[in-house]
Amino acid sequence: MQLKLENLPYQQQAIDSVIDLFKGQEKNGFDNATLADIRTNFLTLTPDELQENILQIVQNNGLSQDEAELSDIKDICIEMETGTGKTLVYIKTIYQLFKTYGFSKFIILVPSVAIKEGVKKTLEIFEKQLDEIYGFTPKYFEYDSKQLPKVRHFIEEQHPQIMIMTLQSFNSDDRILNLSQREDLLHNIPYIEAIAKTNPIIIMDEPQEGMDTENAVKRIDALNPMIKFRYSATHKVVKNRIFRLSPYESYKKRLVKKIKVLTVAEKNDEASMKIELEKVELSKKGNPTAILKAWHKTKNGFSFKKTKKLSQNSSLEEATCNVIYKDYTIEDIAKPIRDIGYVKFKNGAKLHEGEVAKDYSAIFGEQLYWLIDTHFRKKKKLSEMGIKTLSLIFIDKVDNYIKDDGVIKKAFVKQYMRVYEEHHGGVPDEDHIKSVQGYYFAQTGKGDFTDSESSMRNNKKLFDLILKDKEELLKQENPVEFIFSHSALGVGWDNPNVFNIATLNQSYSEIKKRQEIGRGLRICVNQKGQRVYDEENTIEGEEVNLLTVIPNETYETFVAQYQEEIAEVYGSSDAGATTRHEHKGEDKSAKKIKRNDKLFEDSAFREFWHRLSQKTEFVVYFDEKRLIEESIKSLDAIEIPDHLMQISLVSLHADDKKFDTKFEGTETKKIVSNFAPMDLVEEISESTALGYRAVFEIISKLTNYDQIIKNPPRFLQEAVRKIKIIEMDEMLRALDYQKSGEQFDLSLFKKEIVKHTEKIQETPQKGIYDYIVWDSGYEQNFAKEADNDLEVVCFLKLPDFYKIPT
Repeated sequence: MQLKLENLPYQQQAIDSVIDLFKGQEKNGFDNATLADIRTNFLTLTPDELQENILQIVQNNGLSQDEAELSDIKDICIEMETGTGKTLVYIKTIYQLFKTYGFSKFIILVPSVAIKEGVKKTLEIFEKQLDEIYGFTPKYFEYDSKQLPKVRHFIEEQHPQIMIMTLQSFNSDDRILNLSQREDLLHNIPYIEAIAKTNPIIIMDEPQEGMDTENAVKRIDALNPMIKFRYSATHKVVKNRIFRLSPYESYKKRLVKKIKVLTVAEKNDEASMKIELEKVELSKKGNPTAILKAWHKTKNGFSFKKTKKLSQNSSLEEATCNVIYKDYTIEDIAKPIRDIGYVKFKNGAKLHEGEVAKDYSAIFGEQLYWLIDTHFRKKKKLSEMGIKTLSLIFIDKVDNYIKDDGVIKKAFVKQYMRVYEEHHGGVPDEDHIKSVQGYYFAQTGKGDFTDSESSMRNNKKLFDLILKDKEELLKQENPVEFIFSHSALGVGWDNPNVFNIATLNQSYSEIKKRQEIGRGLRICVNQKGQRVYDEENTIEGEEVNLLTVIPNETYETFVAQYQEEIAEVYGSSDAGATTRHEHKGEDKSAKKIKRNDKLFEDSAFREFWHRLSQKTEFVVYFDEKRLIEESIKSLDAIEIPDHLMQISLVSLHADDKKFDTKFEGTETKKIVSNFAPMDLVEEISESTALGYRAVFEIISKLTNYDQIIKNPPRFLQEAVRKIKIIEMDEMLRALDYQKSGEQFDLSLFKKEIVKHTEKIQETPQKGIYDYIVWDSGYEQNFAKEADNDLEVVCFLKLPDFYKIPT
């Protein structure tokens, strides 16, 4: 197979935008671009001339100066949506820059092995076709510290040179390029200085991936670039943006695949055994604390939210007021220097940061079922057109797939067999199921599996297939159809024939939505290497280029994050988080409220307070027999909703102004939850003040035990609520208050109180304090009138400490 080069108008516009930047530039040649025996890039344009060219390009491309983020720094941004051929665009730009202006020294900076292999493969695939167009082939190579002669040729040769590098090649003083004491130095200076004399044009591929740190900027500047071109879909630092192809434009013009989102989300899983370790923090003294997310029992039901900072020996049950975490007491919290933090509980459970403790086998299995089913349906249609179908699965932990008993590996085999039988009848053998899977992981020397780039290179067969041999992976005779990755394929890797993506994560997403979607946006190719486009009149849903994304979250959650990321990059009045003003120095909202000691010491107030301050207790009586009977009836009527998996299919499309969505169907499926054991009698007794005997009598006479086992904590909460209502109804209306002999002491009235509010009313004449804090306009008006009433001796608003038990 040979992928075919196309001359696409939007790609040519991006190329022309860079070429026009140097309008008026004198062409480089041996006479004007040579320094001793070093061939350089020589810029004859002045900064003002460059700026004038930038302004003209920005105007021609329909961008405002605000969108362009104009700057006098020699940084140029080219923004292209993922999947629209960014790599090929800057490679063709390099060819055109040499042909038009004679610029011959180019460095392509990449942030990862995946991107580096993608660049090398693109140069290799299109080398012959580009030579036919431009009449030459640049010398391109990957920087390797063991092959310095290639660097020497880069510095000295007149022929165009492309050096592909990672930041790690030169980001510290001990790197070989930066060493000044070597026998093989060029001109007796470090290689980095010799490279700098060539004034290279630097292409920054995905610069937001670590190229804008303070150290990175310093190291890149040491290369003395003539100019830097930034290529990305998601720039974080924008300078002189001269070209933009947004997601909306790409989608509307059918330059990328259409998108459908098939969400698999749980419903009614309140109080299921789920814990997430949000983060581990170190105090100033170095003592670690942990913030977890768990099901909190609240007045209004169960809420999955963050805990306060917990330390060693903290009880998760106490922190959440939820009995399901009875056995979860923290034994150890750690924040290792070279690893992520973790929490270990006394029951043996252990959680790392970002990890969720929960049984995900059901939801992972359902996602895989729909992924494989969708894959088979597309494969049937596309194979007839000579198009290989690939699916990509992002997973939460490598062990969950690579180990024989891994939850994802077992789920994939089970669901593949199920779908295969539904579509083809019969059962696929073990070798067939194994052959359709490819993965981007490797085994370290210690026997652990990882998806780190350095380790993956040791797994040469799969590494080459996934990252290098794109054409081989696209052949229909190649059996690999499902590719598993953790995160290393999140940026820089893509394949035109990825038609389905599932994210099997324990949190909503470990990589950004746009990165996830971006892995499958490219227009597909057939067995001849030709792109296959959809006609403009193609019926919706019948497109060849249709990407189905299957996350384990609700569609609302998925699309909200996706749109937020777009707004973050492309601007919106409500994009970004709200901010709170942190007062430094004087707080103008703080008001000092002072006690009026003359009135406070007055005998009238003292007598008044003596009567008011008496603390009381109360006793109520109820008919226990009747209460038990009513409770049995009420609790027997409790119905707990089923724990459901909800699957929804939604298509994303672009109208004349914005992205819009259309629901295409939904279905639900019952699943079973796991809960920690609990003593229902103990918990109801504790929460209602009923004795064990009474509670046991109620529970033993219920007939709806099937409702209890659906969700015991939720049943408990509903039962307690109903019994409390019955207790109120069954109380004999004899409420007996008696003095306890204690009282609210006068010492509780502080001489001065600081309140942070603007809701205060001045009461200088009759108030025990010179101001009151009011909660309503009625209180404010009452205070005004009382302060000026001749019959009033003194008054106060009941202080916060004054509480009457009811």
